[in-house]
Order: sequence, then structure tokens, then C-alpha cells
Amino acid sequence: MSILGAVAPPGAIVVNSATPLWYLTRATGLVALVLLTASMALGLLSSVRYQRPAWPRFVIVGLHRNLSLLALVFTGAHIATTLADSYAPIRLQDVLIPFISAYRPLWLGLGAIAFDLMIALTVTSLIRTRISYRSWHLVHWGSYVCWPVAVLHGLGTGSDTRVRWVLLLTLACVSVIAALTGCGSLTAGRLARPPGWPAPWPS
Repeated sequence: MSILGAVAPPGAIVVNSATPLWYLTRATGLVALVLLTASMALGLLSSVRYQRPAWPRFVIVGLHRNLSLLALVFTGAHIATTLADSYAPIRLQDVLIPFISAYRPLWLGLGAIAFDLMIALTVTSLIRTRISYRSWHLVHWGSYVCWPVAVLHGLGTGSDTRVRWVLLLTLACVSVIAALTGCGSLTAGRLARPPGWPAPWPS
């Protein structure tokens, strides 16, 4: 396992581990962040029943659901490559139980929280027709925690966080969500009923 030295030129990517697994870990983590951001953005639009002629509600909801699943897949790949790489002493239980890792416990713990929330959000979405809207609504408030926690995890534990394009990518993700939230995409802090949800709903 090679170590890239401190004499790299300005703007170069300086990493601690140059193994293929390291590159896969960072790549899948960044792709998962972009997919999670896109899913979050579509969820915000869906929550206020946003639609346009070219973007009917069912398209937004379908994309939101599919991107969420794809984000979970890439997160799983991110975790698998992290566990397979011997550079950092990360165990399987560290992935699921927050703040018990011997390696960067705070930042890895935030990643575990985000992953646990992603699992809960995905499962409840897949069984949404079998649970009440109130139960679904309660669990899906976790999305407002999952996304920022995932961002903090990436900023805190990523060994290439200081690389300019990685920072710009993270800033772009944050800007998209901040813009949607700040422009009034949320209405009174309440999620509207997603299109296609079985009626009636308890009020």
C-alpha cells in the first residue's frame, strides 16, 4: 500500500491510500451523496405537489423512489469496499452501530446513522401501501436528518475532502437543498400526500 507524499503540487489529489479499493470507496461515496441529494430534492418537490407539464407528479415520485434505491445500492458498495480495504480498521458492526468504531468514531458514527436511516426510509417506502400515512410520515421525517448527517460524514471522514472539485461538488449538493428549502418548497413543515397513496387517509 503506497503513501502519496507531502510534496504533491498545488491542486493535486493527496490521499492516504492509493489502492483500487480506496478509489472505489471514495467514488461510490460521492456518487451516493449526489444520488441522495437528488432524491432529497425530488422528495421536497413531491412534498408540495410540485408539477409541470413535462414533469407530472408521478414522474417526480417515481424518480424519487428509484434514486433512493440507487443511492442505497451505491452506499452498500461504499460500505463493502470500505470493509474490504485493510487500510482502516472498520468492522461490520461499526457500519450499523454509531460511535463504536476505533477509527474516527464521530465521523464513522454519523455515517452509521445515515445508513440506518436510509434503510428505514427505503423499507417503509417499499411497504407504504401496508402502513398508515402517519407512520410513513413519521419515519420519513428522518430524511431531513439523513441527508445532512451523510454530508457531515463525507466532510469529516473523506481523505480527499480538501480537494477543490470534491468541495465544489459537496457545496453544489448543499446549495440545491438549501435553495429548495429557502424558496418555500416546504409548506408549514408538513408533507403532502404523495401521488398514488391509497385513500382514505386519517386526518
